[in-house]
Order: sequence, then structure tokens, then C-alpha cells
Amino acid sequence: MRNLALSAALVLTCLPACGGDVSSSEELGGSGGGGGQASQDCSVAKPSTMVALPEGFSIDATEVSRCQYQAWLDTLPSTAGQDPWCSFNTDFTPECYWPPAAEGNLPVTCVDWCDAFAYCKALGKRLCGKIGGGPNAMEDLDDPTKSQWYAACSSGGKYAYPYGHAYDDGKLCNDADRSSPGGRWYVPVGSLSACQSTEVSYAGVFDLSGNVWEWEDSCEGDLGLGDYCRIRGGSCMSPEGYASCGWEMLGSRGEGLDPVGFRCCLN
Repeated sequence: MRNLALSAALVLTCLPACGGDVSSSEELGGSGGGGGQASQDCSVAKPSTMVALPEGFSIDATEVSRCQYQAWLDTLPSTAGQDPWCSFNTDFTPECYWPPAAEGNLPVTCVDWCDAFAYCKALGKRLCGKIGGGPNAMEDLDDPTKSQWYAACSSGGKYAYPYGHAYDDGKLCNDADRSSPGGRWYVPVGSLSACQSTEVSYAGVFDLSGNVWEWEDSCEGDLGLGDYCRIRGGSCMSPEGYASCGWEMLGSRGEGLDPVGFRCCLN
């Protein structure tokens, strides 16, 4: 399913903030899994575990957390040497919810496409794109033989959501129908243990539906700041359909959006 390309201002309107500065997984509605109480010490942050999938690539088990991103920023990465379409990018610092403070296990958001691409590259990975390498073509939105992100989310094209065909009404993943005190909030990465595939070969990859949207290496053009790039998977404000594997939104390559984060892949 495909929506129209949106201006950055309209994208911000269509992707309302979920909030996120809450102190514990209990307040956030967590239910086991790998998240739990948000760490206040980002110096001990570890890169996400990767899950090998049948298509021959691996994907981060969770969205990149604020602490994981902070650990990378602490290495003082240079903005020099980026690809030409990211030459405008002079700062990798997120544009909101920063620094992580006591919410280090929440997903990092407000990073633009170039920030996400640079982070994955620095860790020896890549922003999820085409199976086999390179960007995923825009026309291959829901082709599980082409898109790494879609293959992981849909269990190789079998399901509309990571957990099955039918929308779960907020029971499994952090989408718009999930109740949480104080409104809709991000949850710590991997903290909803049931928000994953029921297929053994695709299990262990969390939050591909809901929580935060995720950048994909799939863009319309390679000119720079104004290019539109694909964001996927819905957020904690996304209702049925919008939180499905086959739905997309488009955001400007240079716009750090709330609630948009990312995860990495490895060929």
C-alpha cells in the first residue's frame, strides 16, 4: 500500500509525537522482553543483537536505542566523507528528546535519514535496503525477495503484520490501540516480547509494527536534502493499516522527525 509523497511539514502533521520521556517500562506498558527500566548510563550501551533471516541477511533485533546512538556520538564521528546526497549534513545530533537522560532504552528518534545511514555504516552494518546490497527500489515496497525490511516484518511475505494476518488491536505491539497511562508513549526497545513473528525463522525481531516509524534505504532521487525517503512500520500513534508491513510514509532525507527512528541490517 502506497501513500502520496508528502512535504516535510505535512509529514510532521501526519506523524504526531507519541511522547517518550517517561521513567520506567511499567509506565510505558512494557511486558517483558529485552527492554525494561531505561538505563541512565549510556557508557555501557551495547549494539543491538542481530537476527539471521532465511533470505541471507541479518537485521537488528530492535530499533536503535537512545543509549546506543549516544555511545556512537561519544566517539565523535566526523560528518566528512558522507555520500554526495548527504553532503548537507553537518551534525548527527538528534533534534528532539536529547540527551537521553533516564530514557536511554527508548528508541532514538528525530534523526534524519543521513544520520541513520551514517550510524549503521560506522558499526559495519547498513541501513536496511535491498537484499543483496544497495538501496531498495521504490517500486519494491512489498516485495519480500527485494526489501530487507519488508521480508523481516512480513515473515518473508507471509503476513500483513509481524505476528500474523489480522491486526491485534494493540494487544501485542505498541500501536494506537494500545492503552498506556497518560496517553501514547514509546516503549523501551524490545520490551514487548510478543511483538515479533510467530514463525521460528523470523522470530526475535521486535517492534517492526508500532513504537516508532523506521527509515529504510529507499529514496526517490539522490540529489540531497529534498529527496523523499521511505519510513515504515508505524508508530505508537498508528492505527490498523498504518502499522502494517506494507504501509509506507515518505519523509525528507534531511528532516529529523518525531516519531521516526531506525534499525540496521547486515548482508
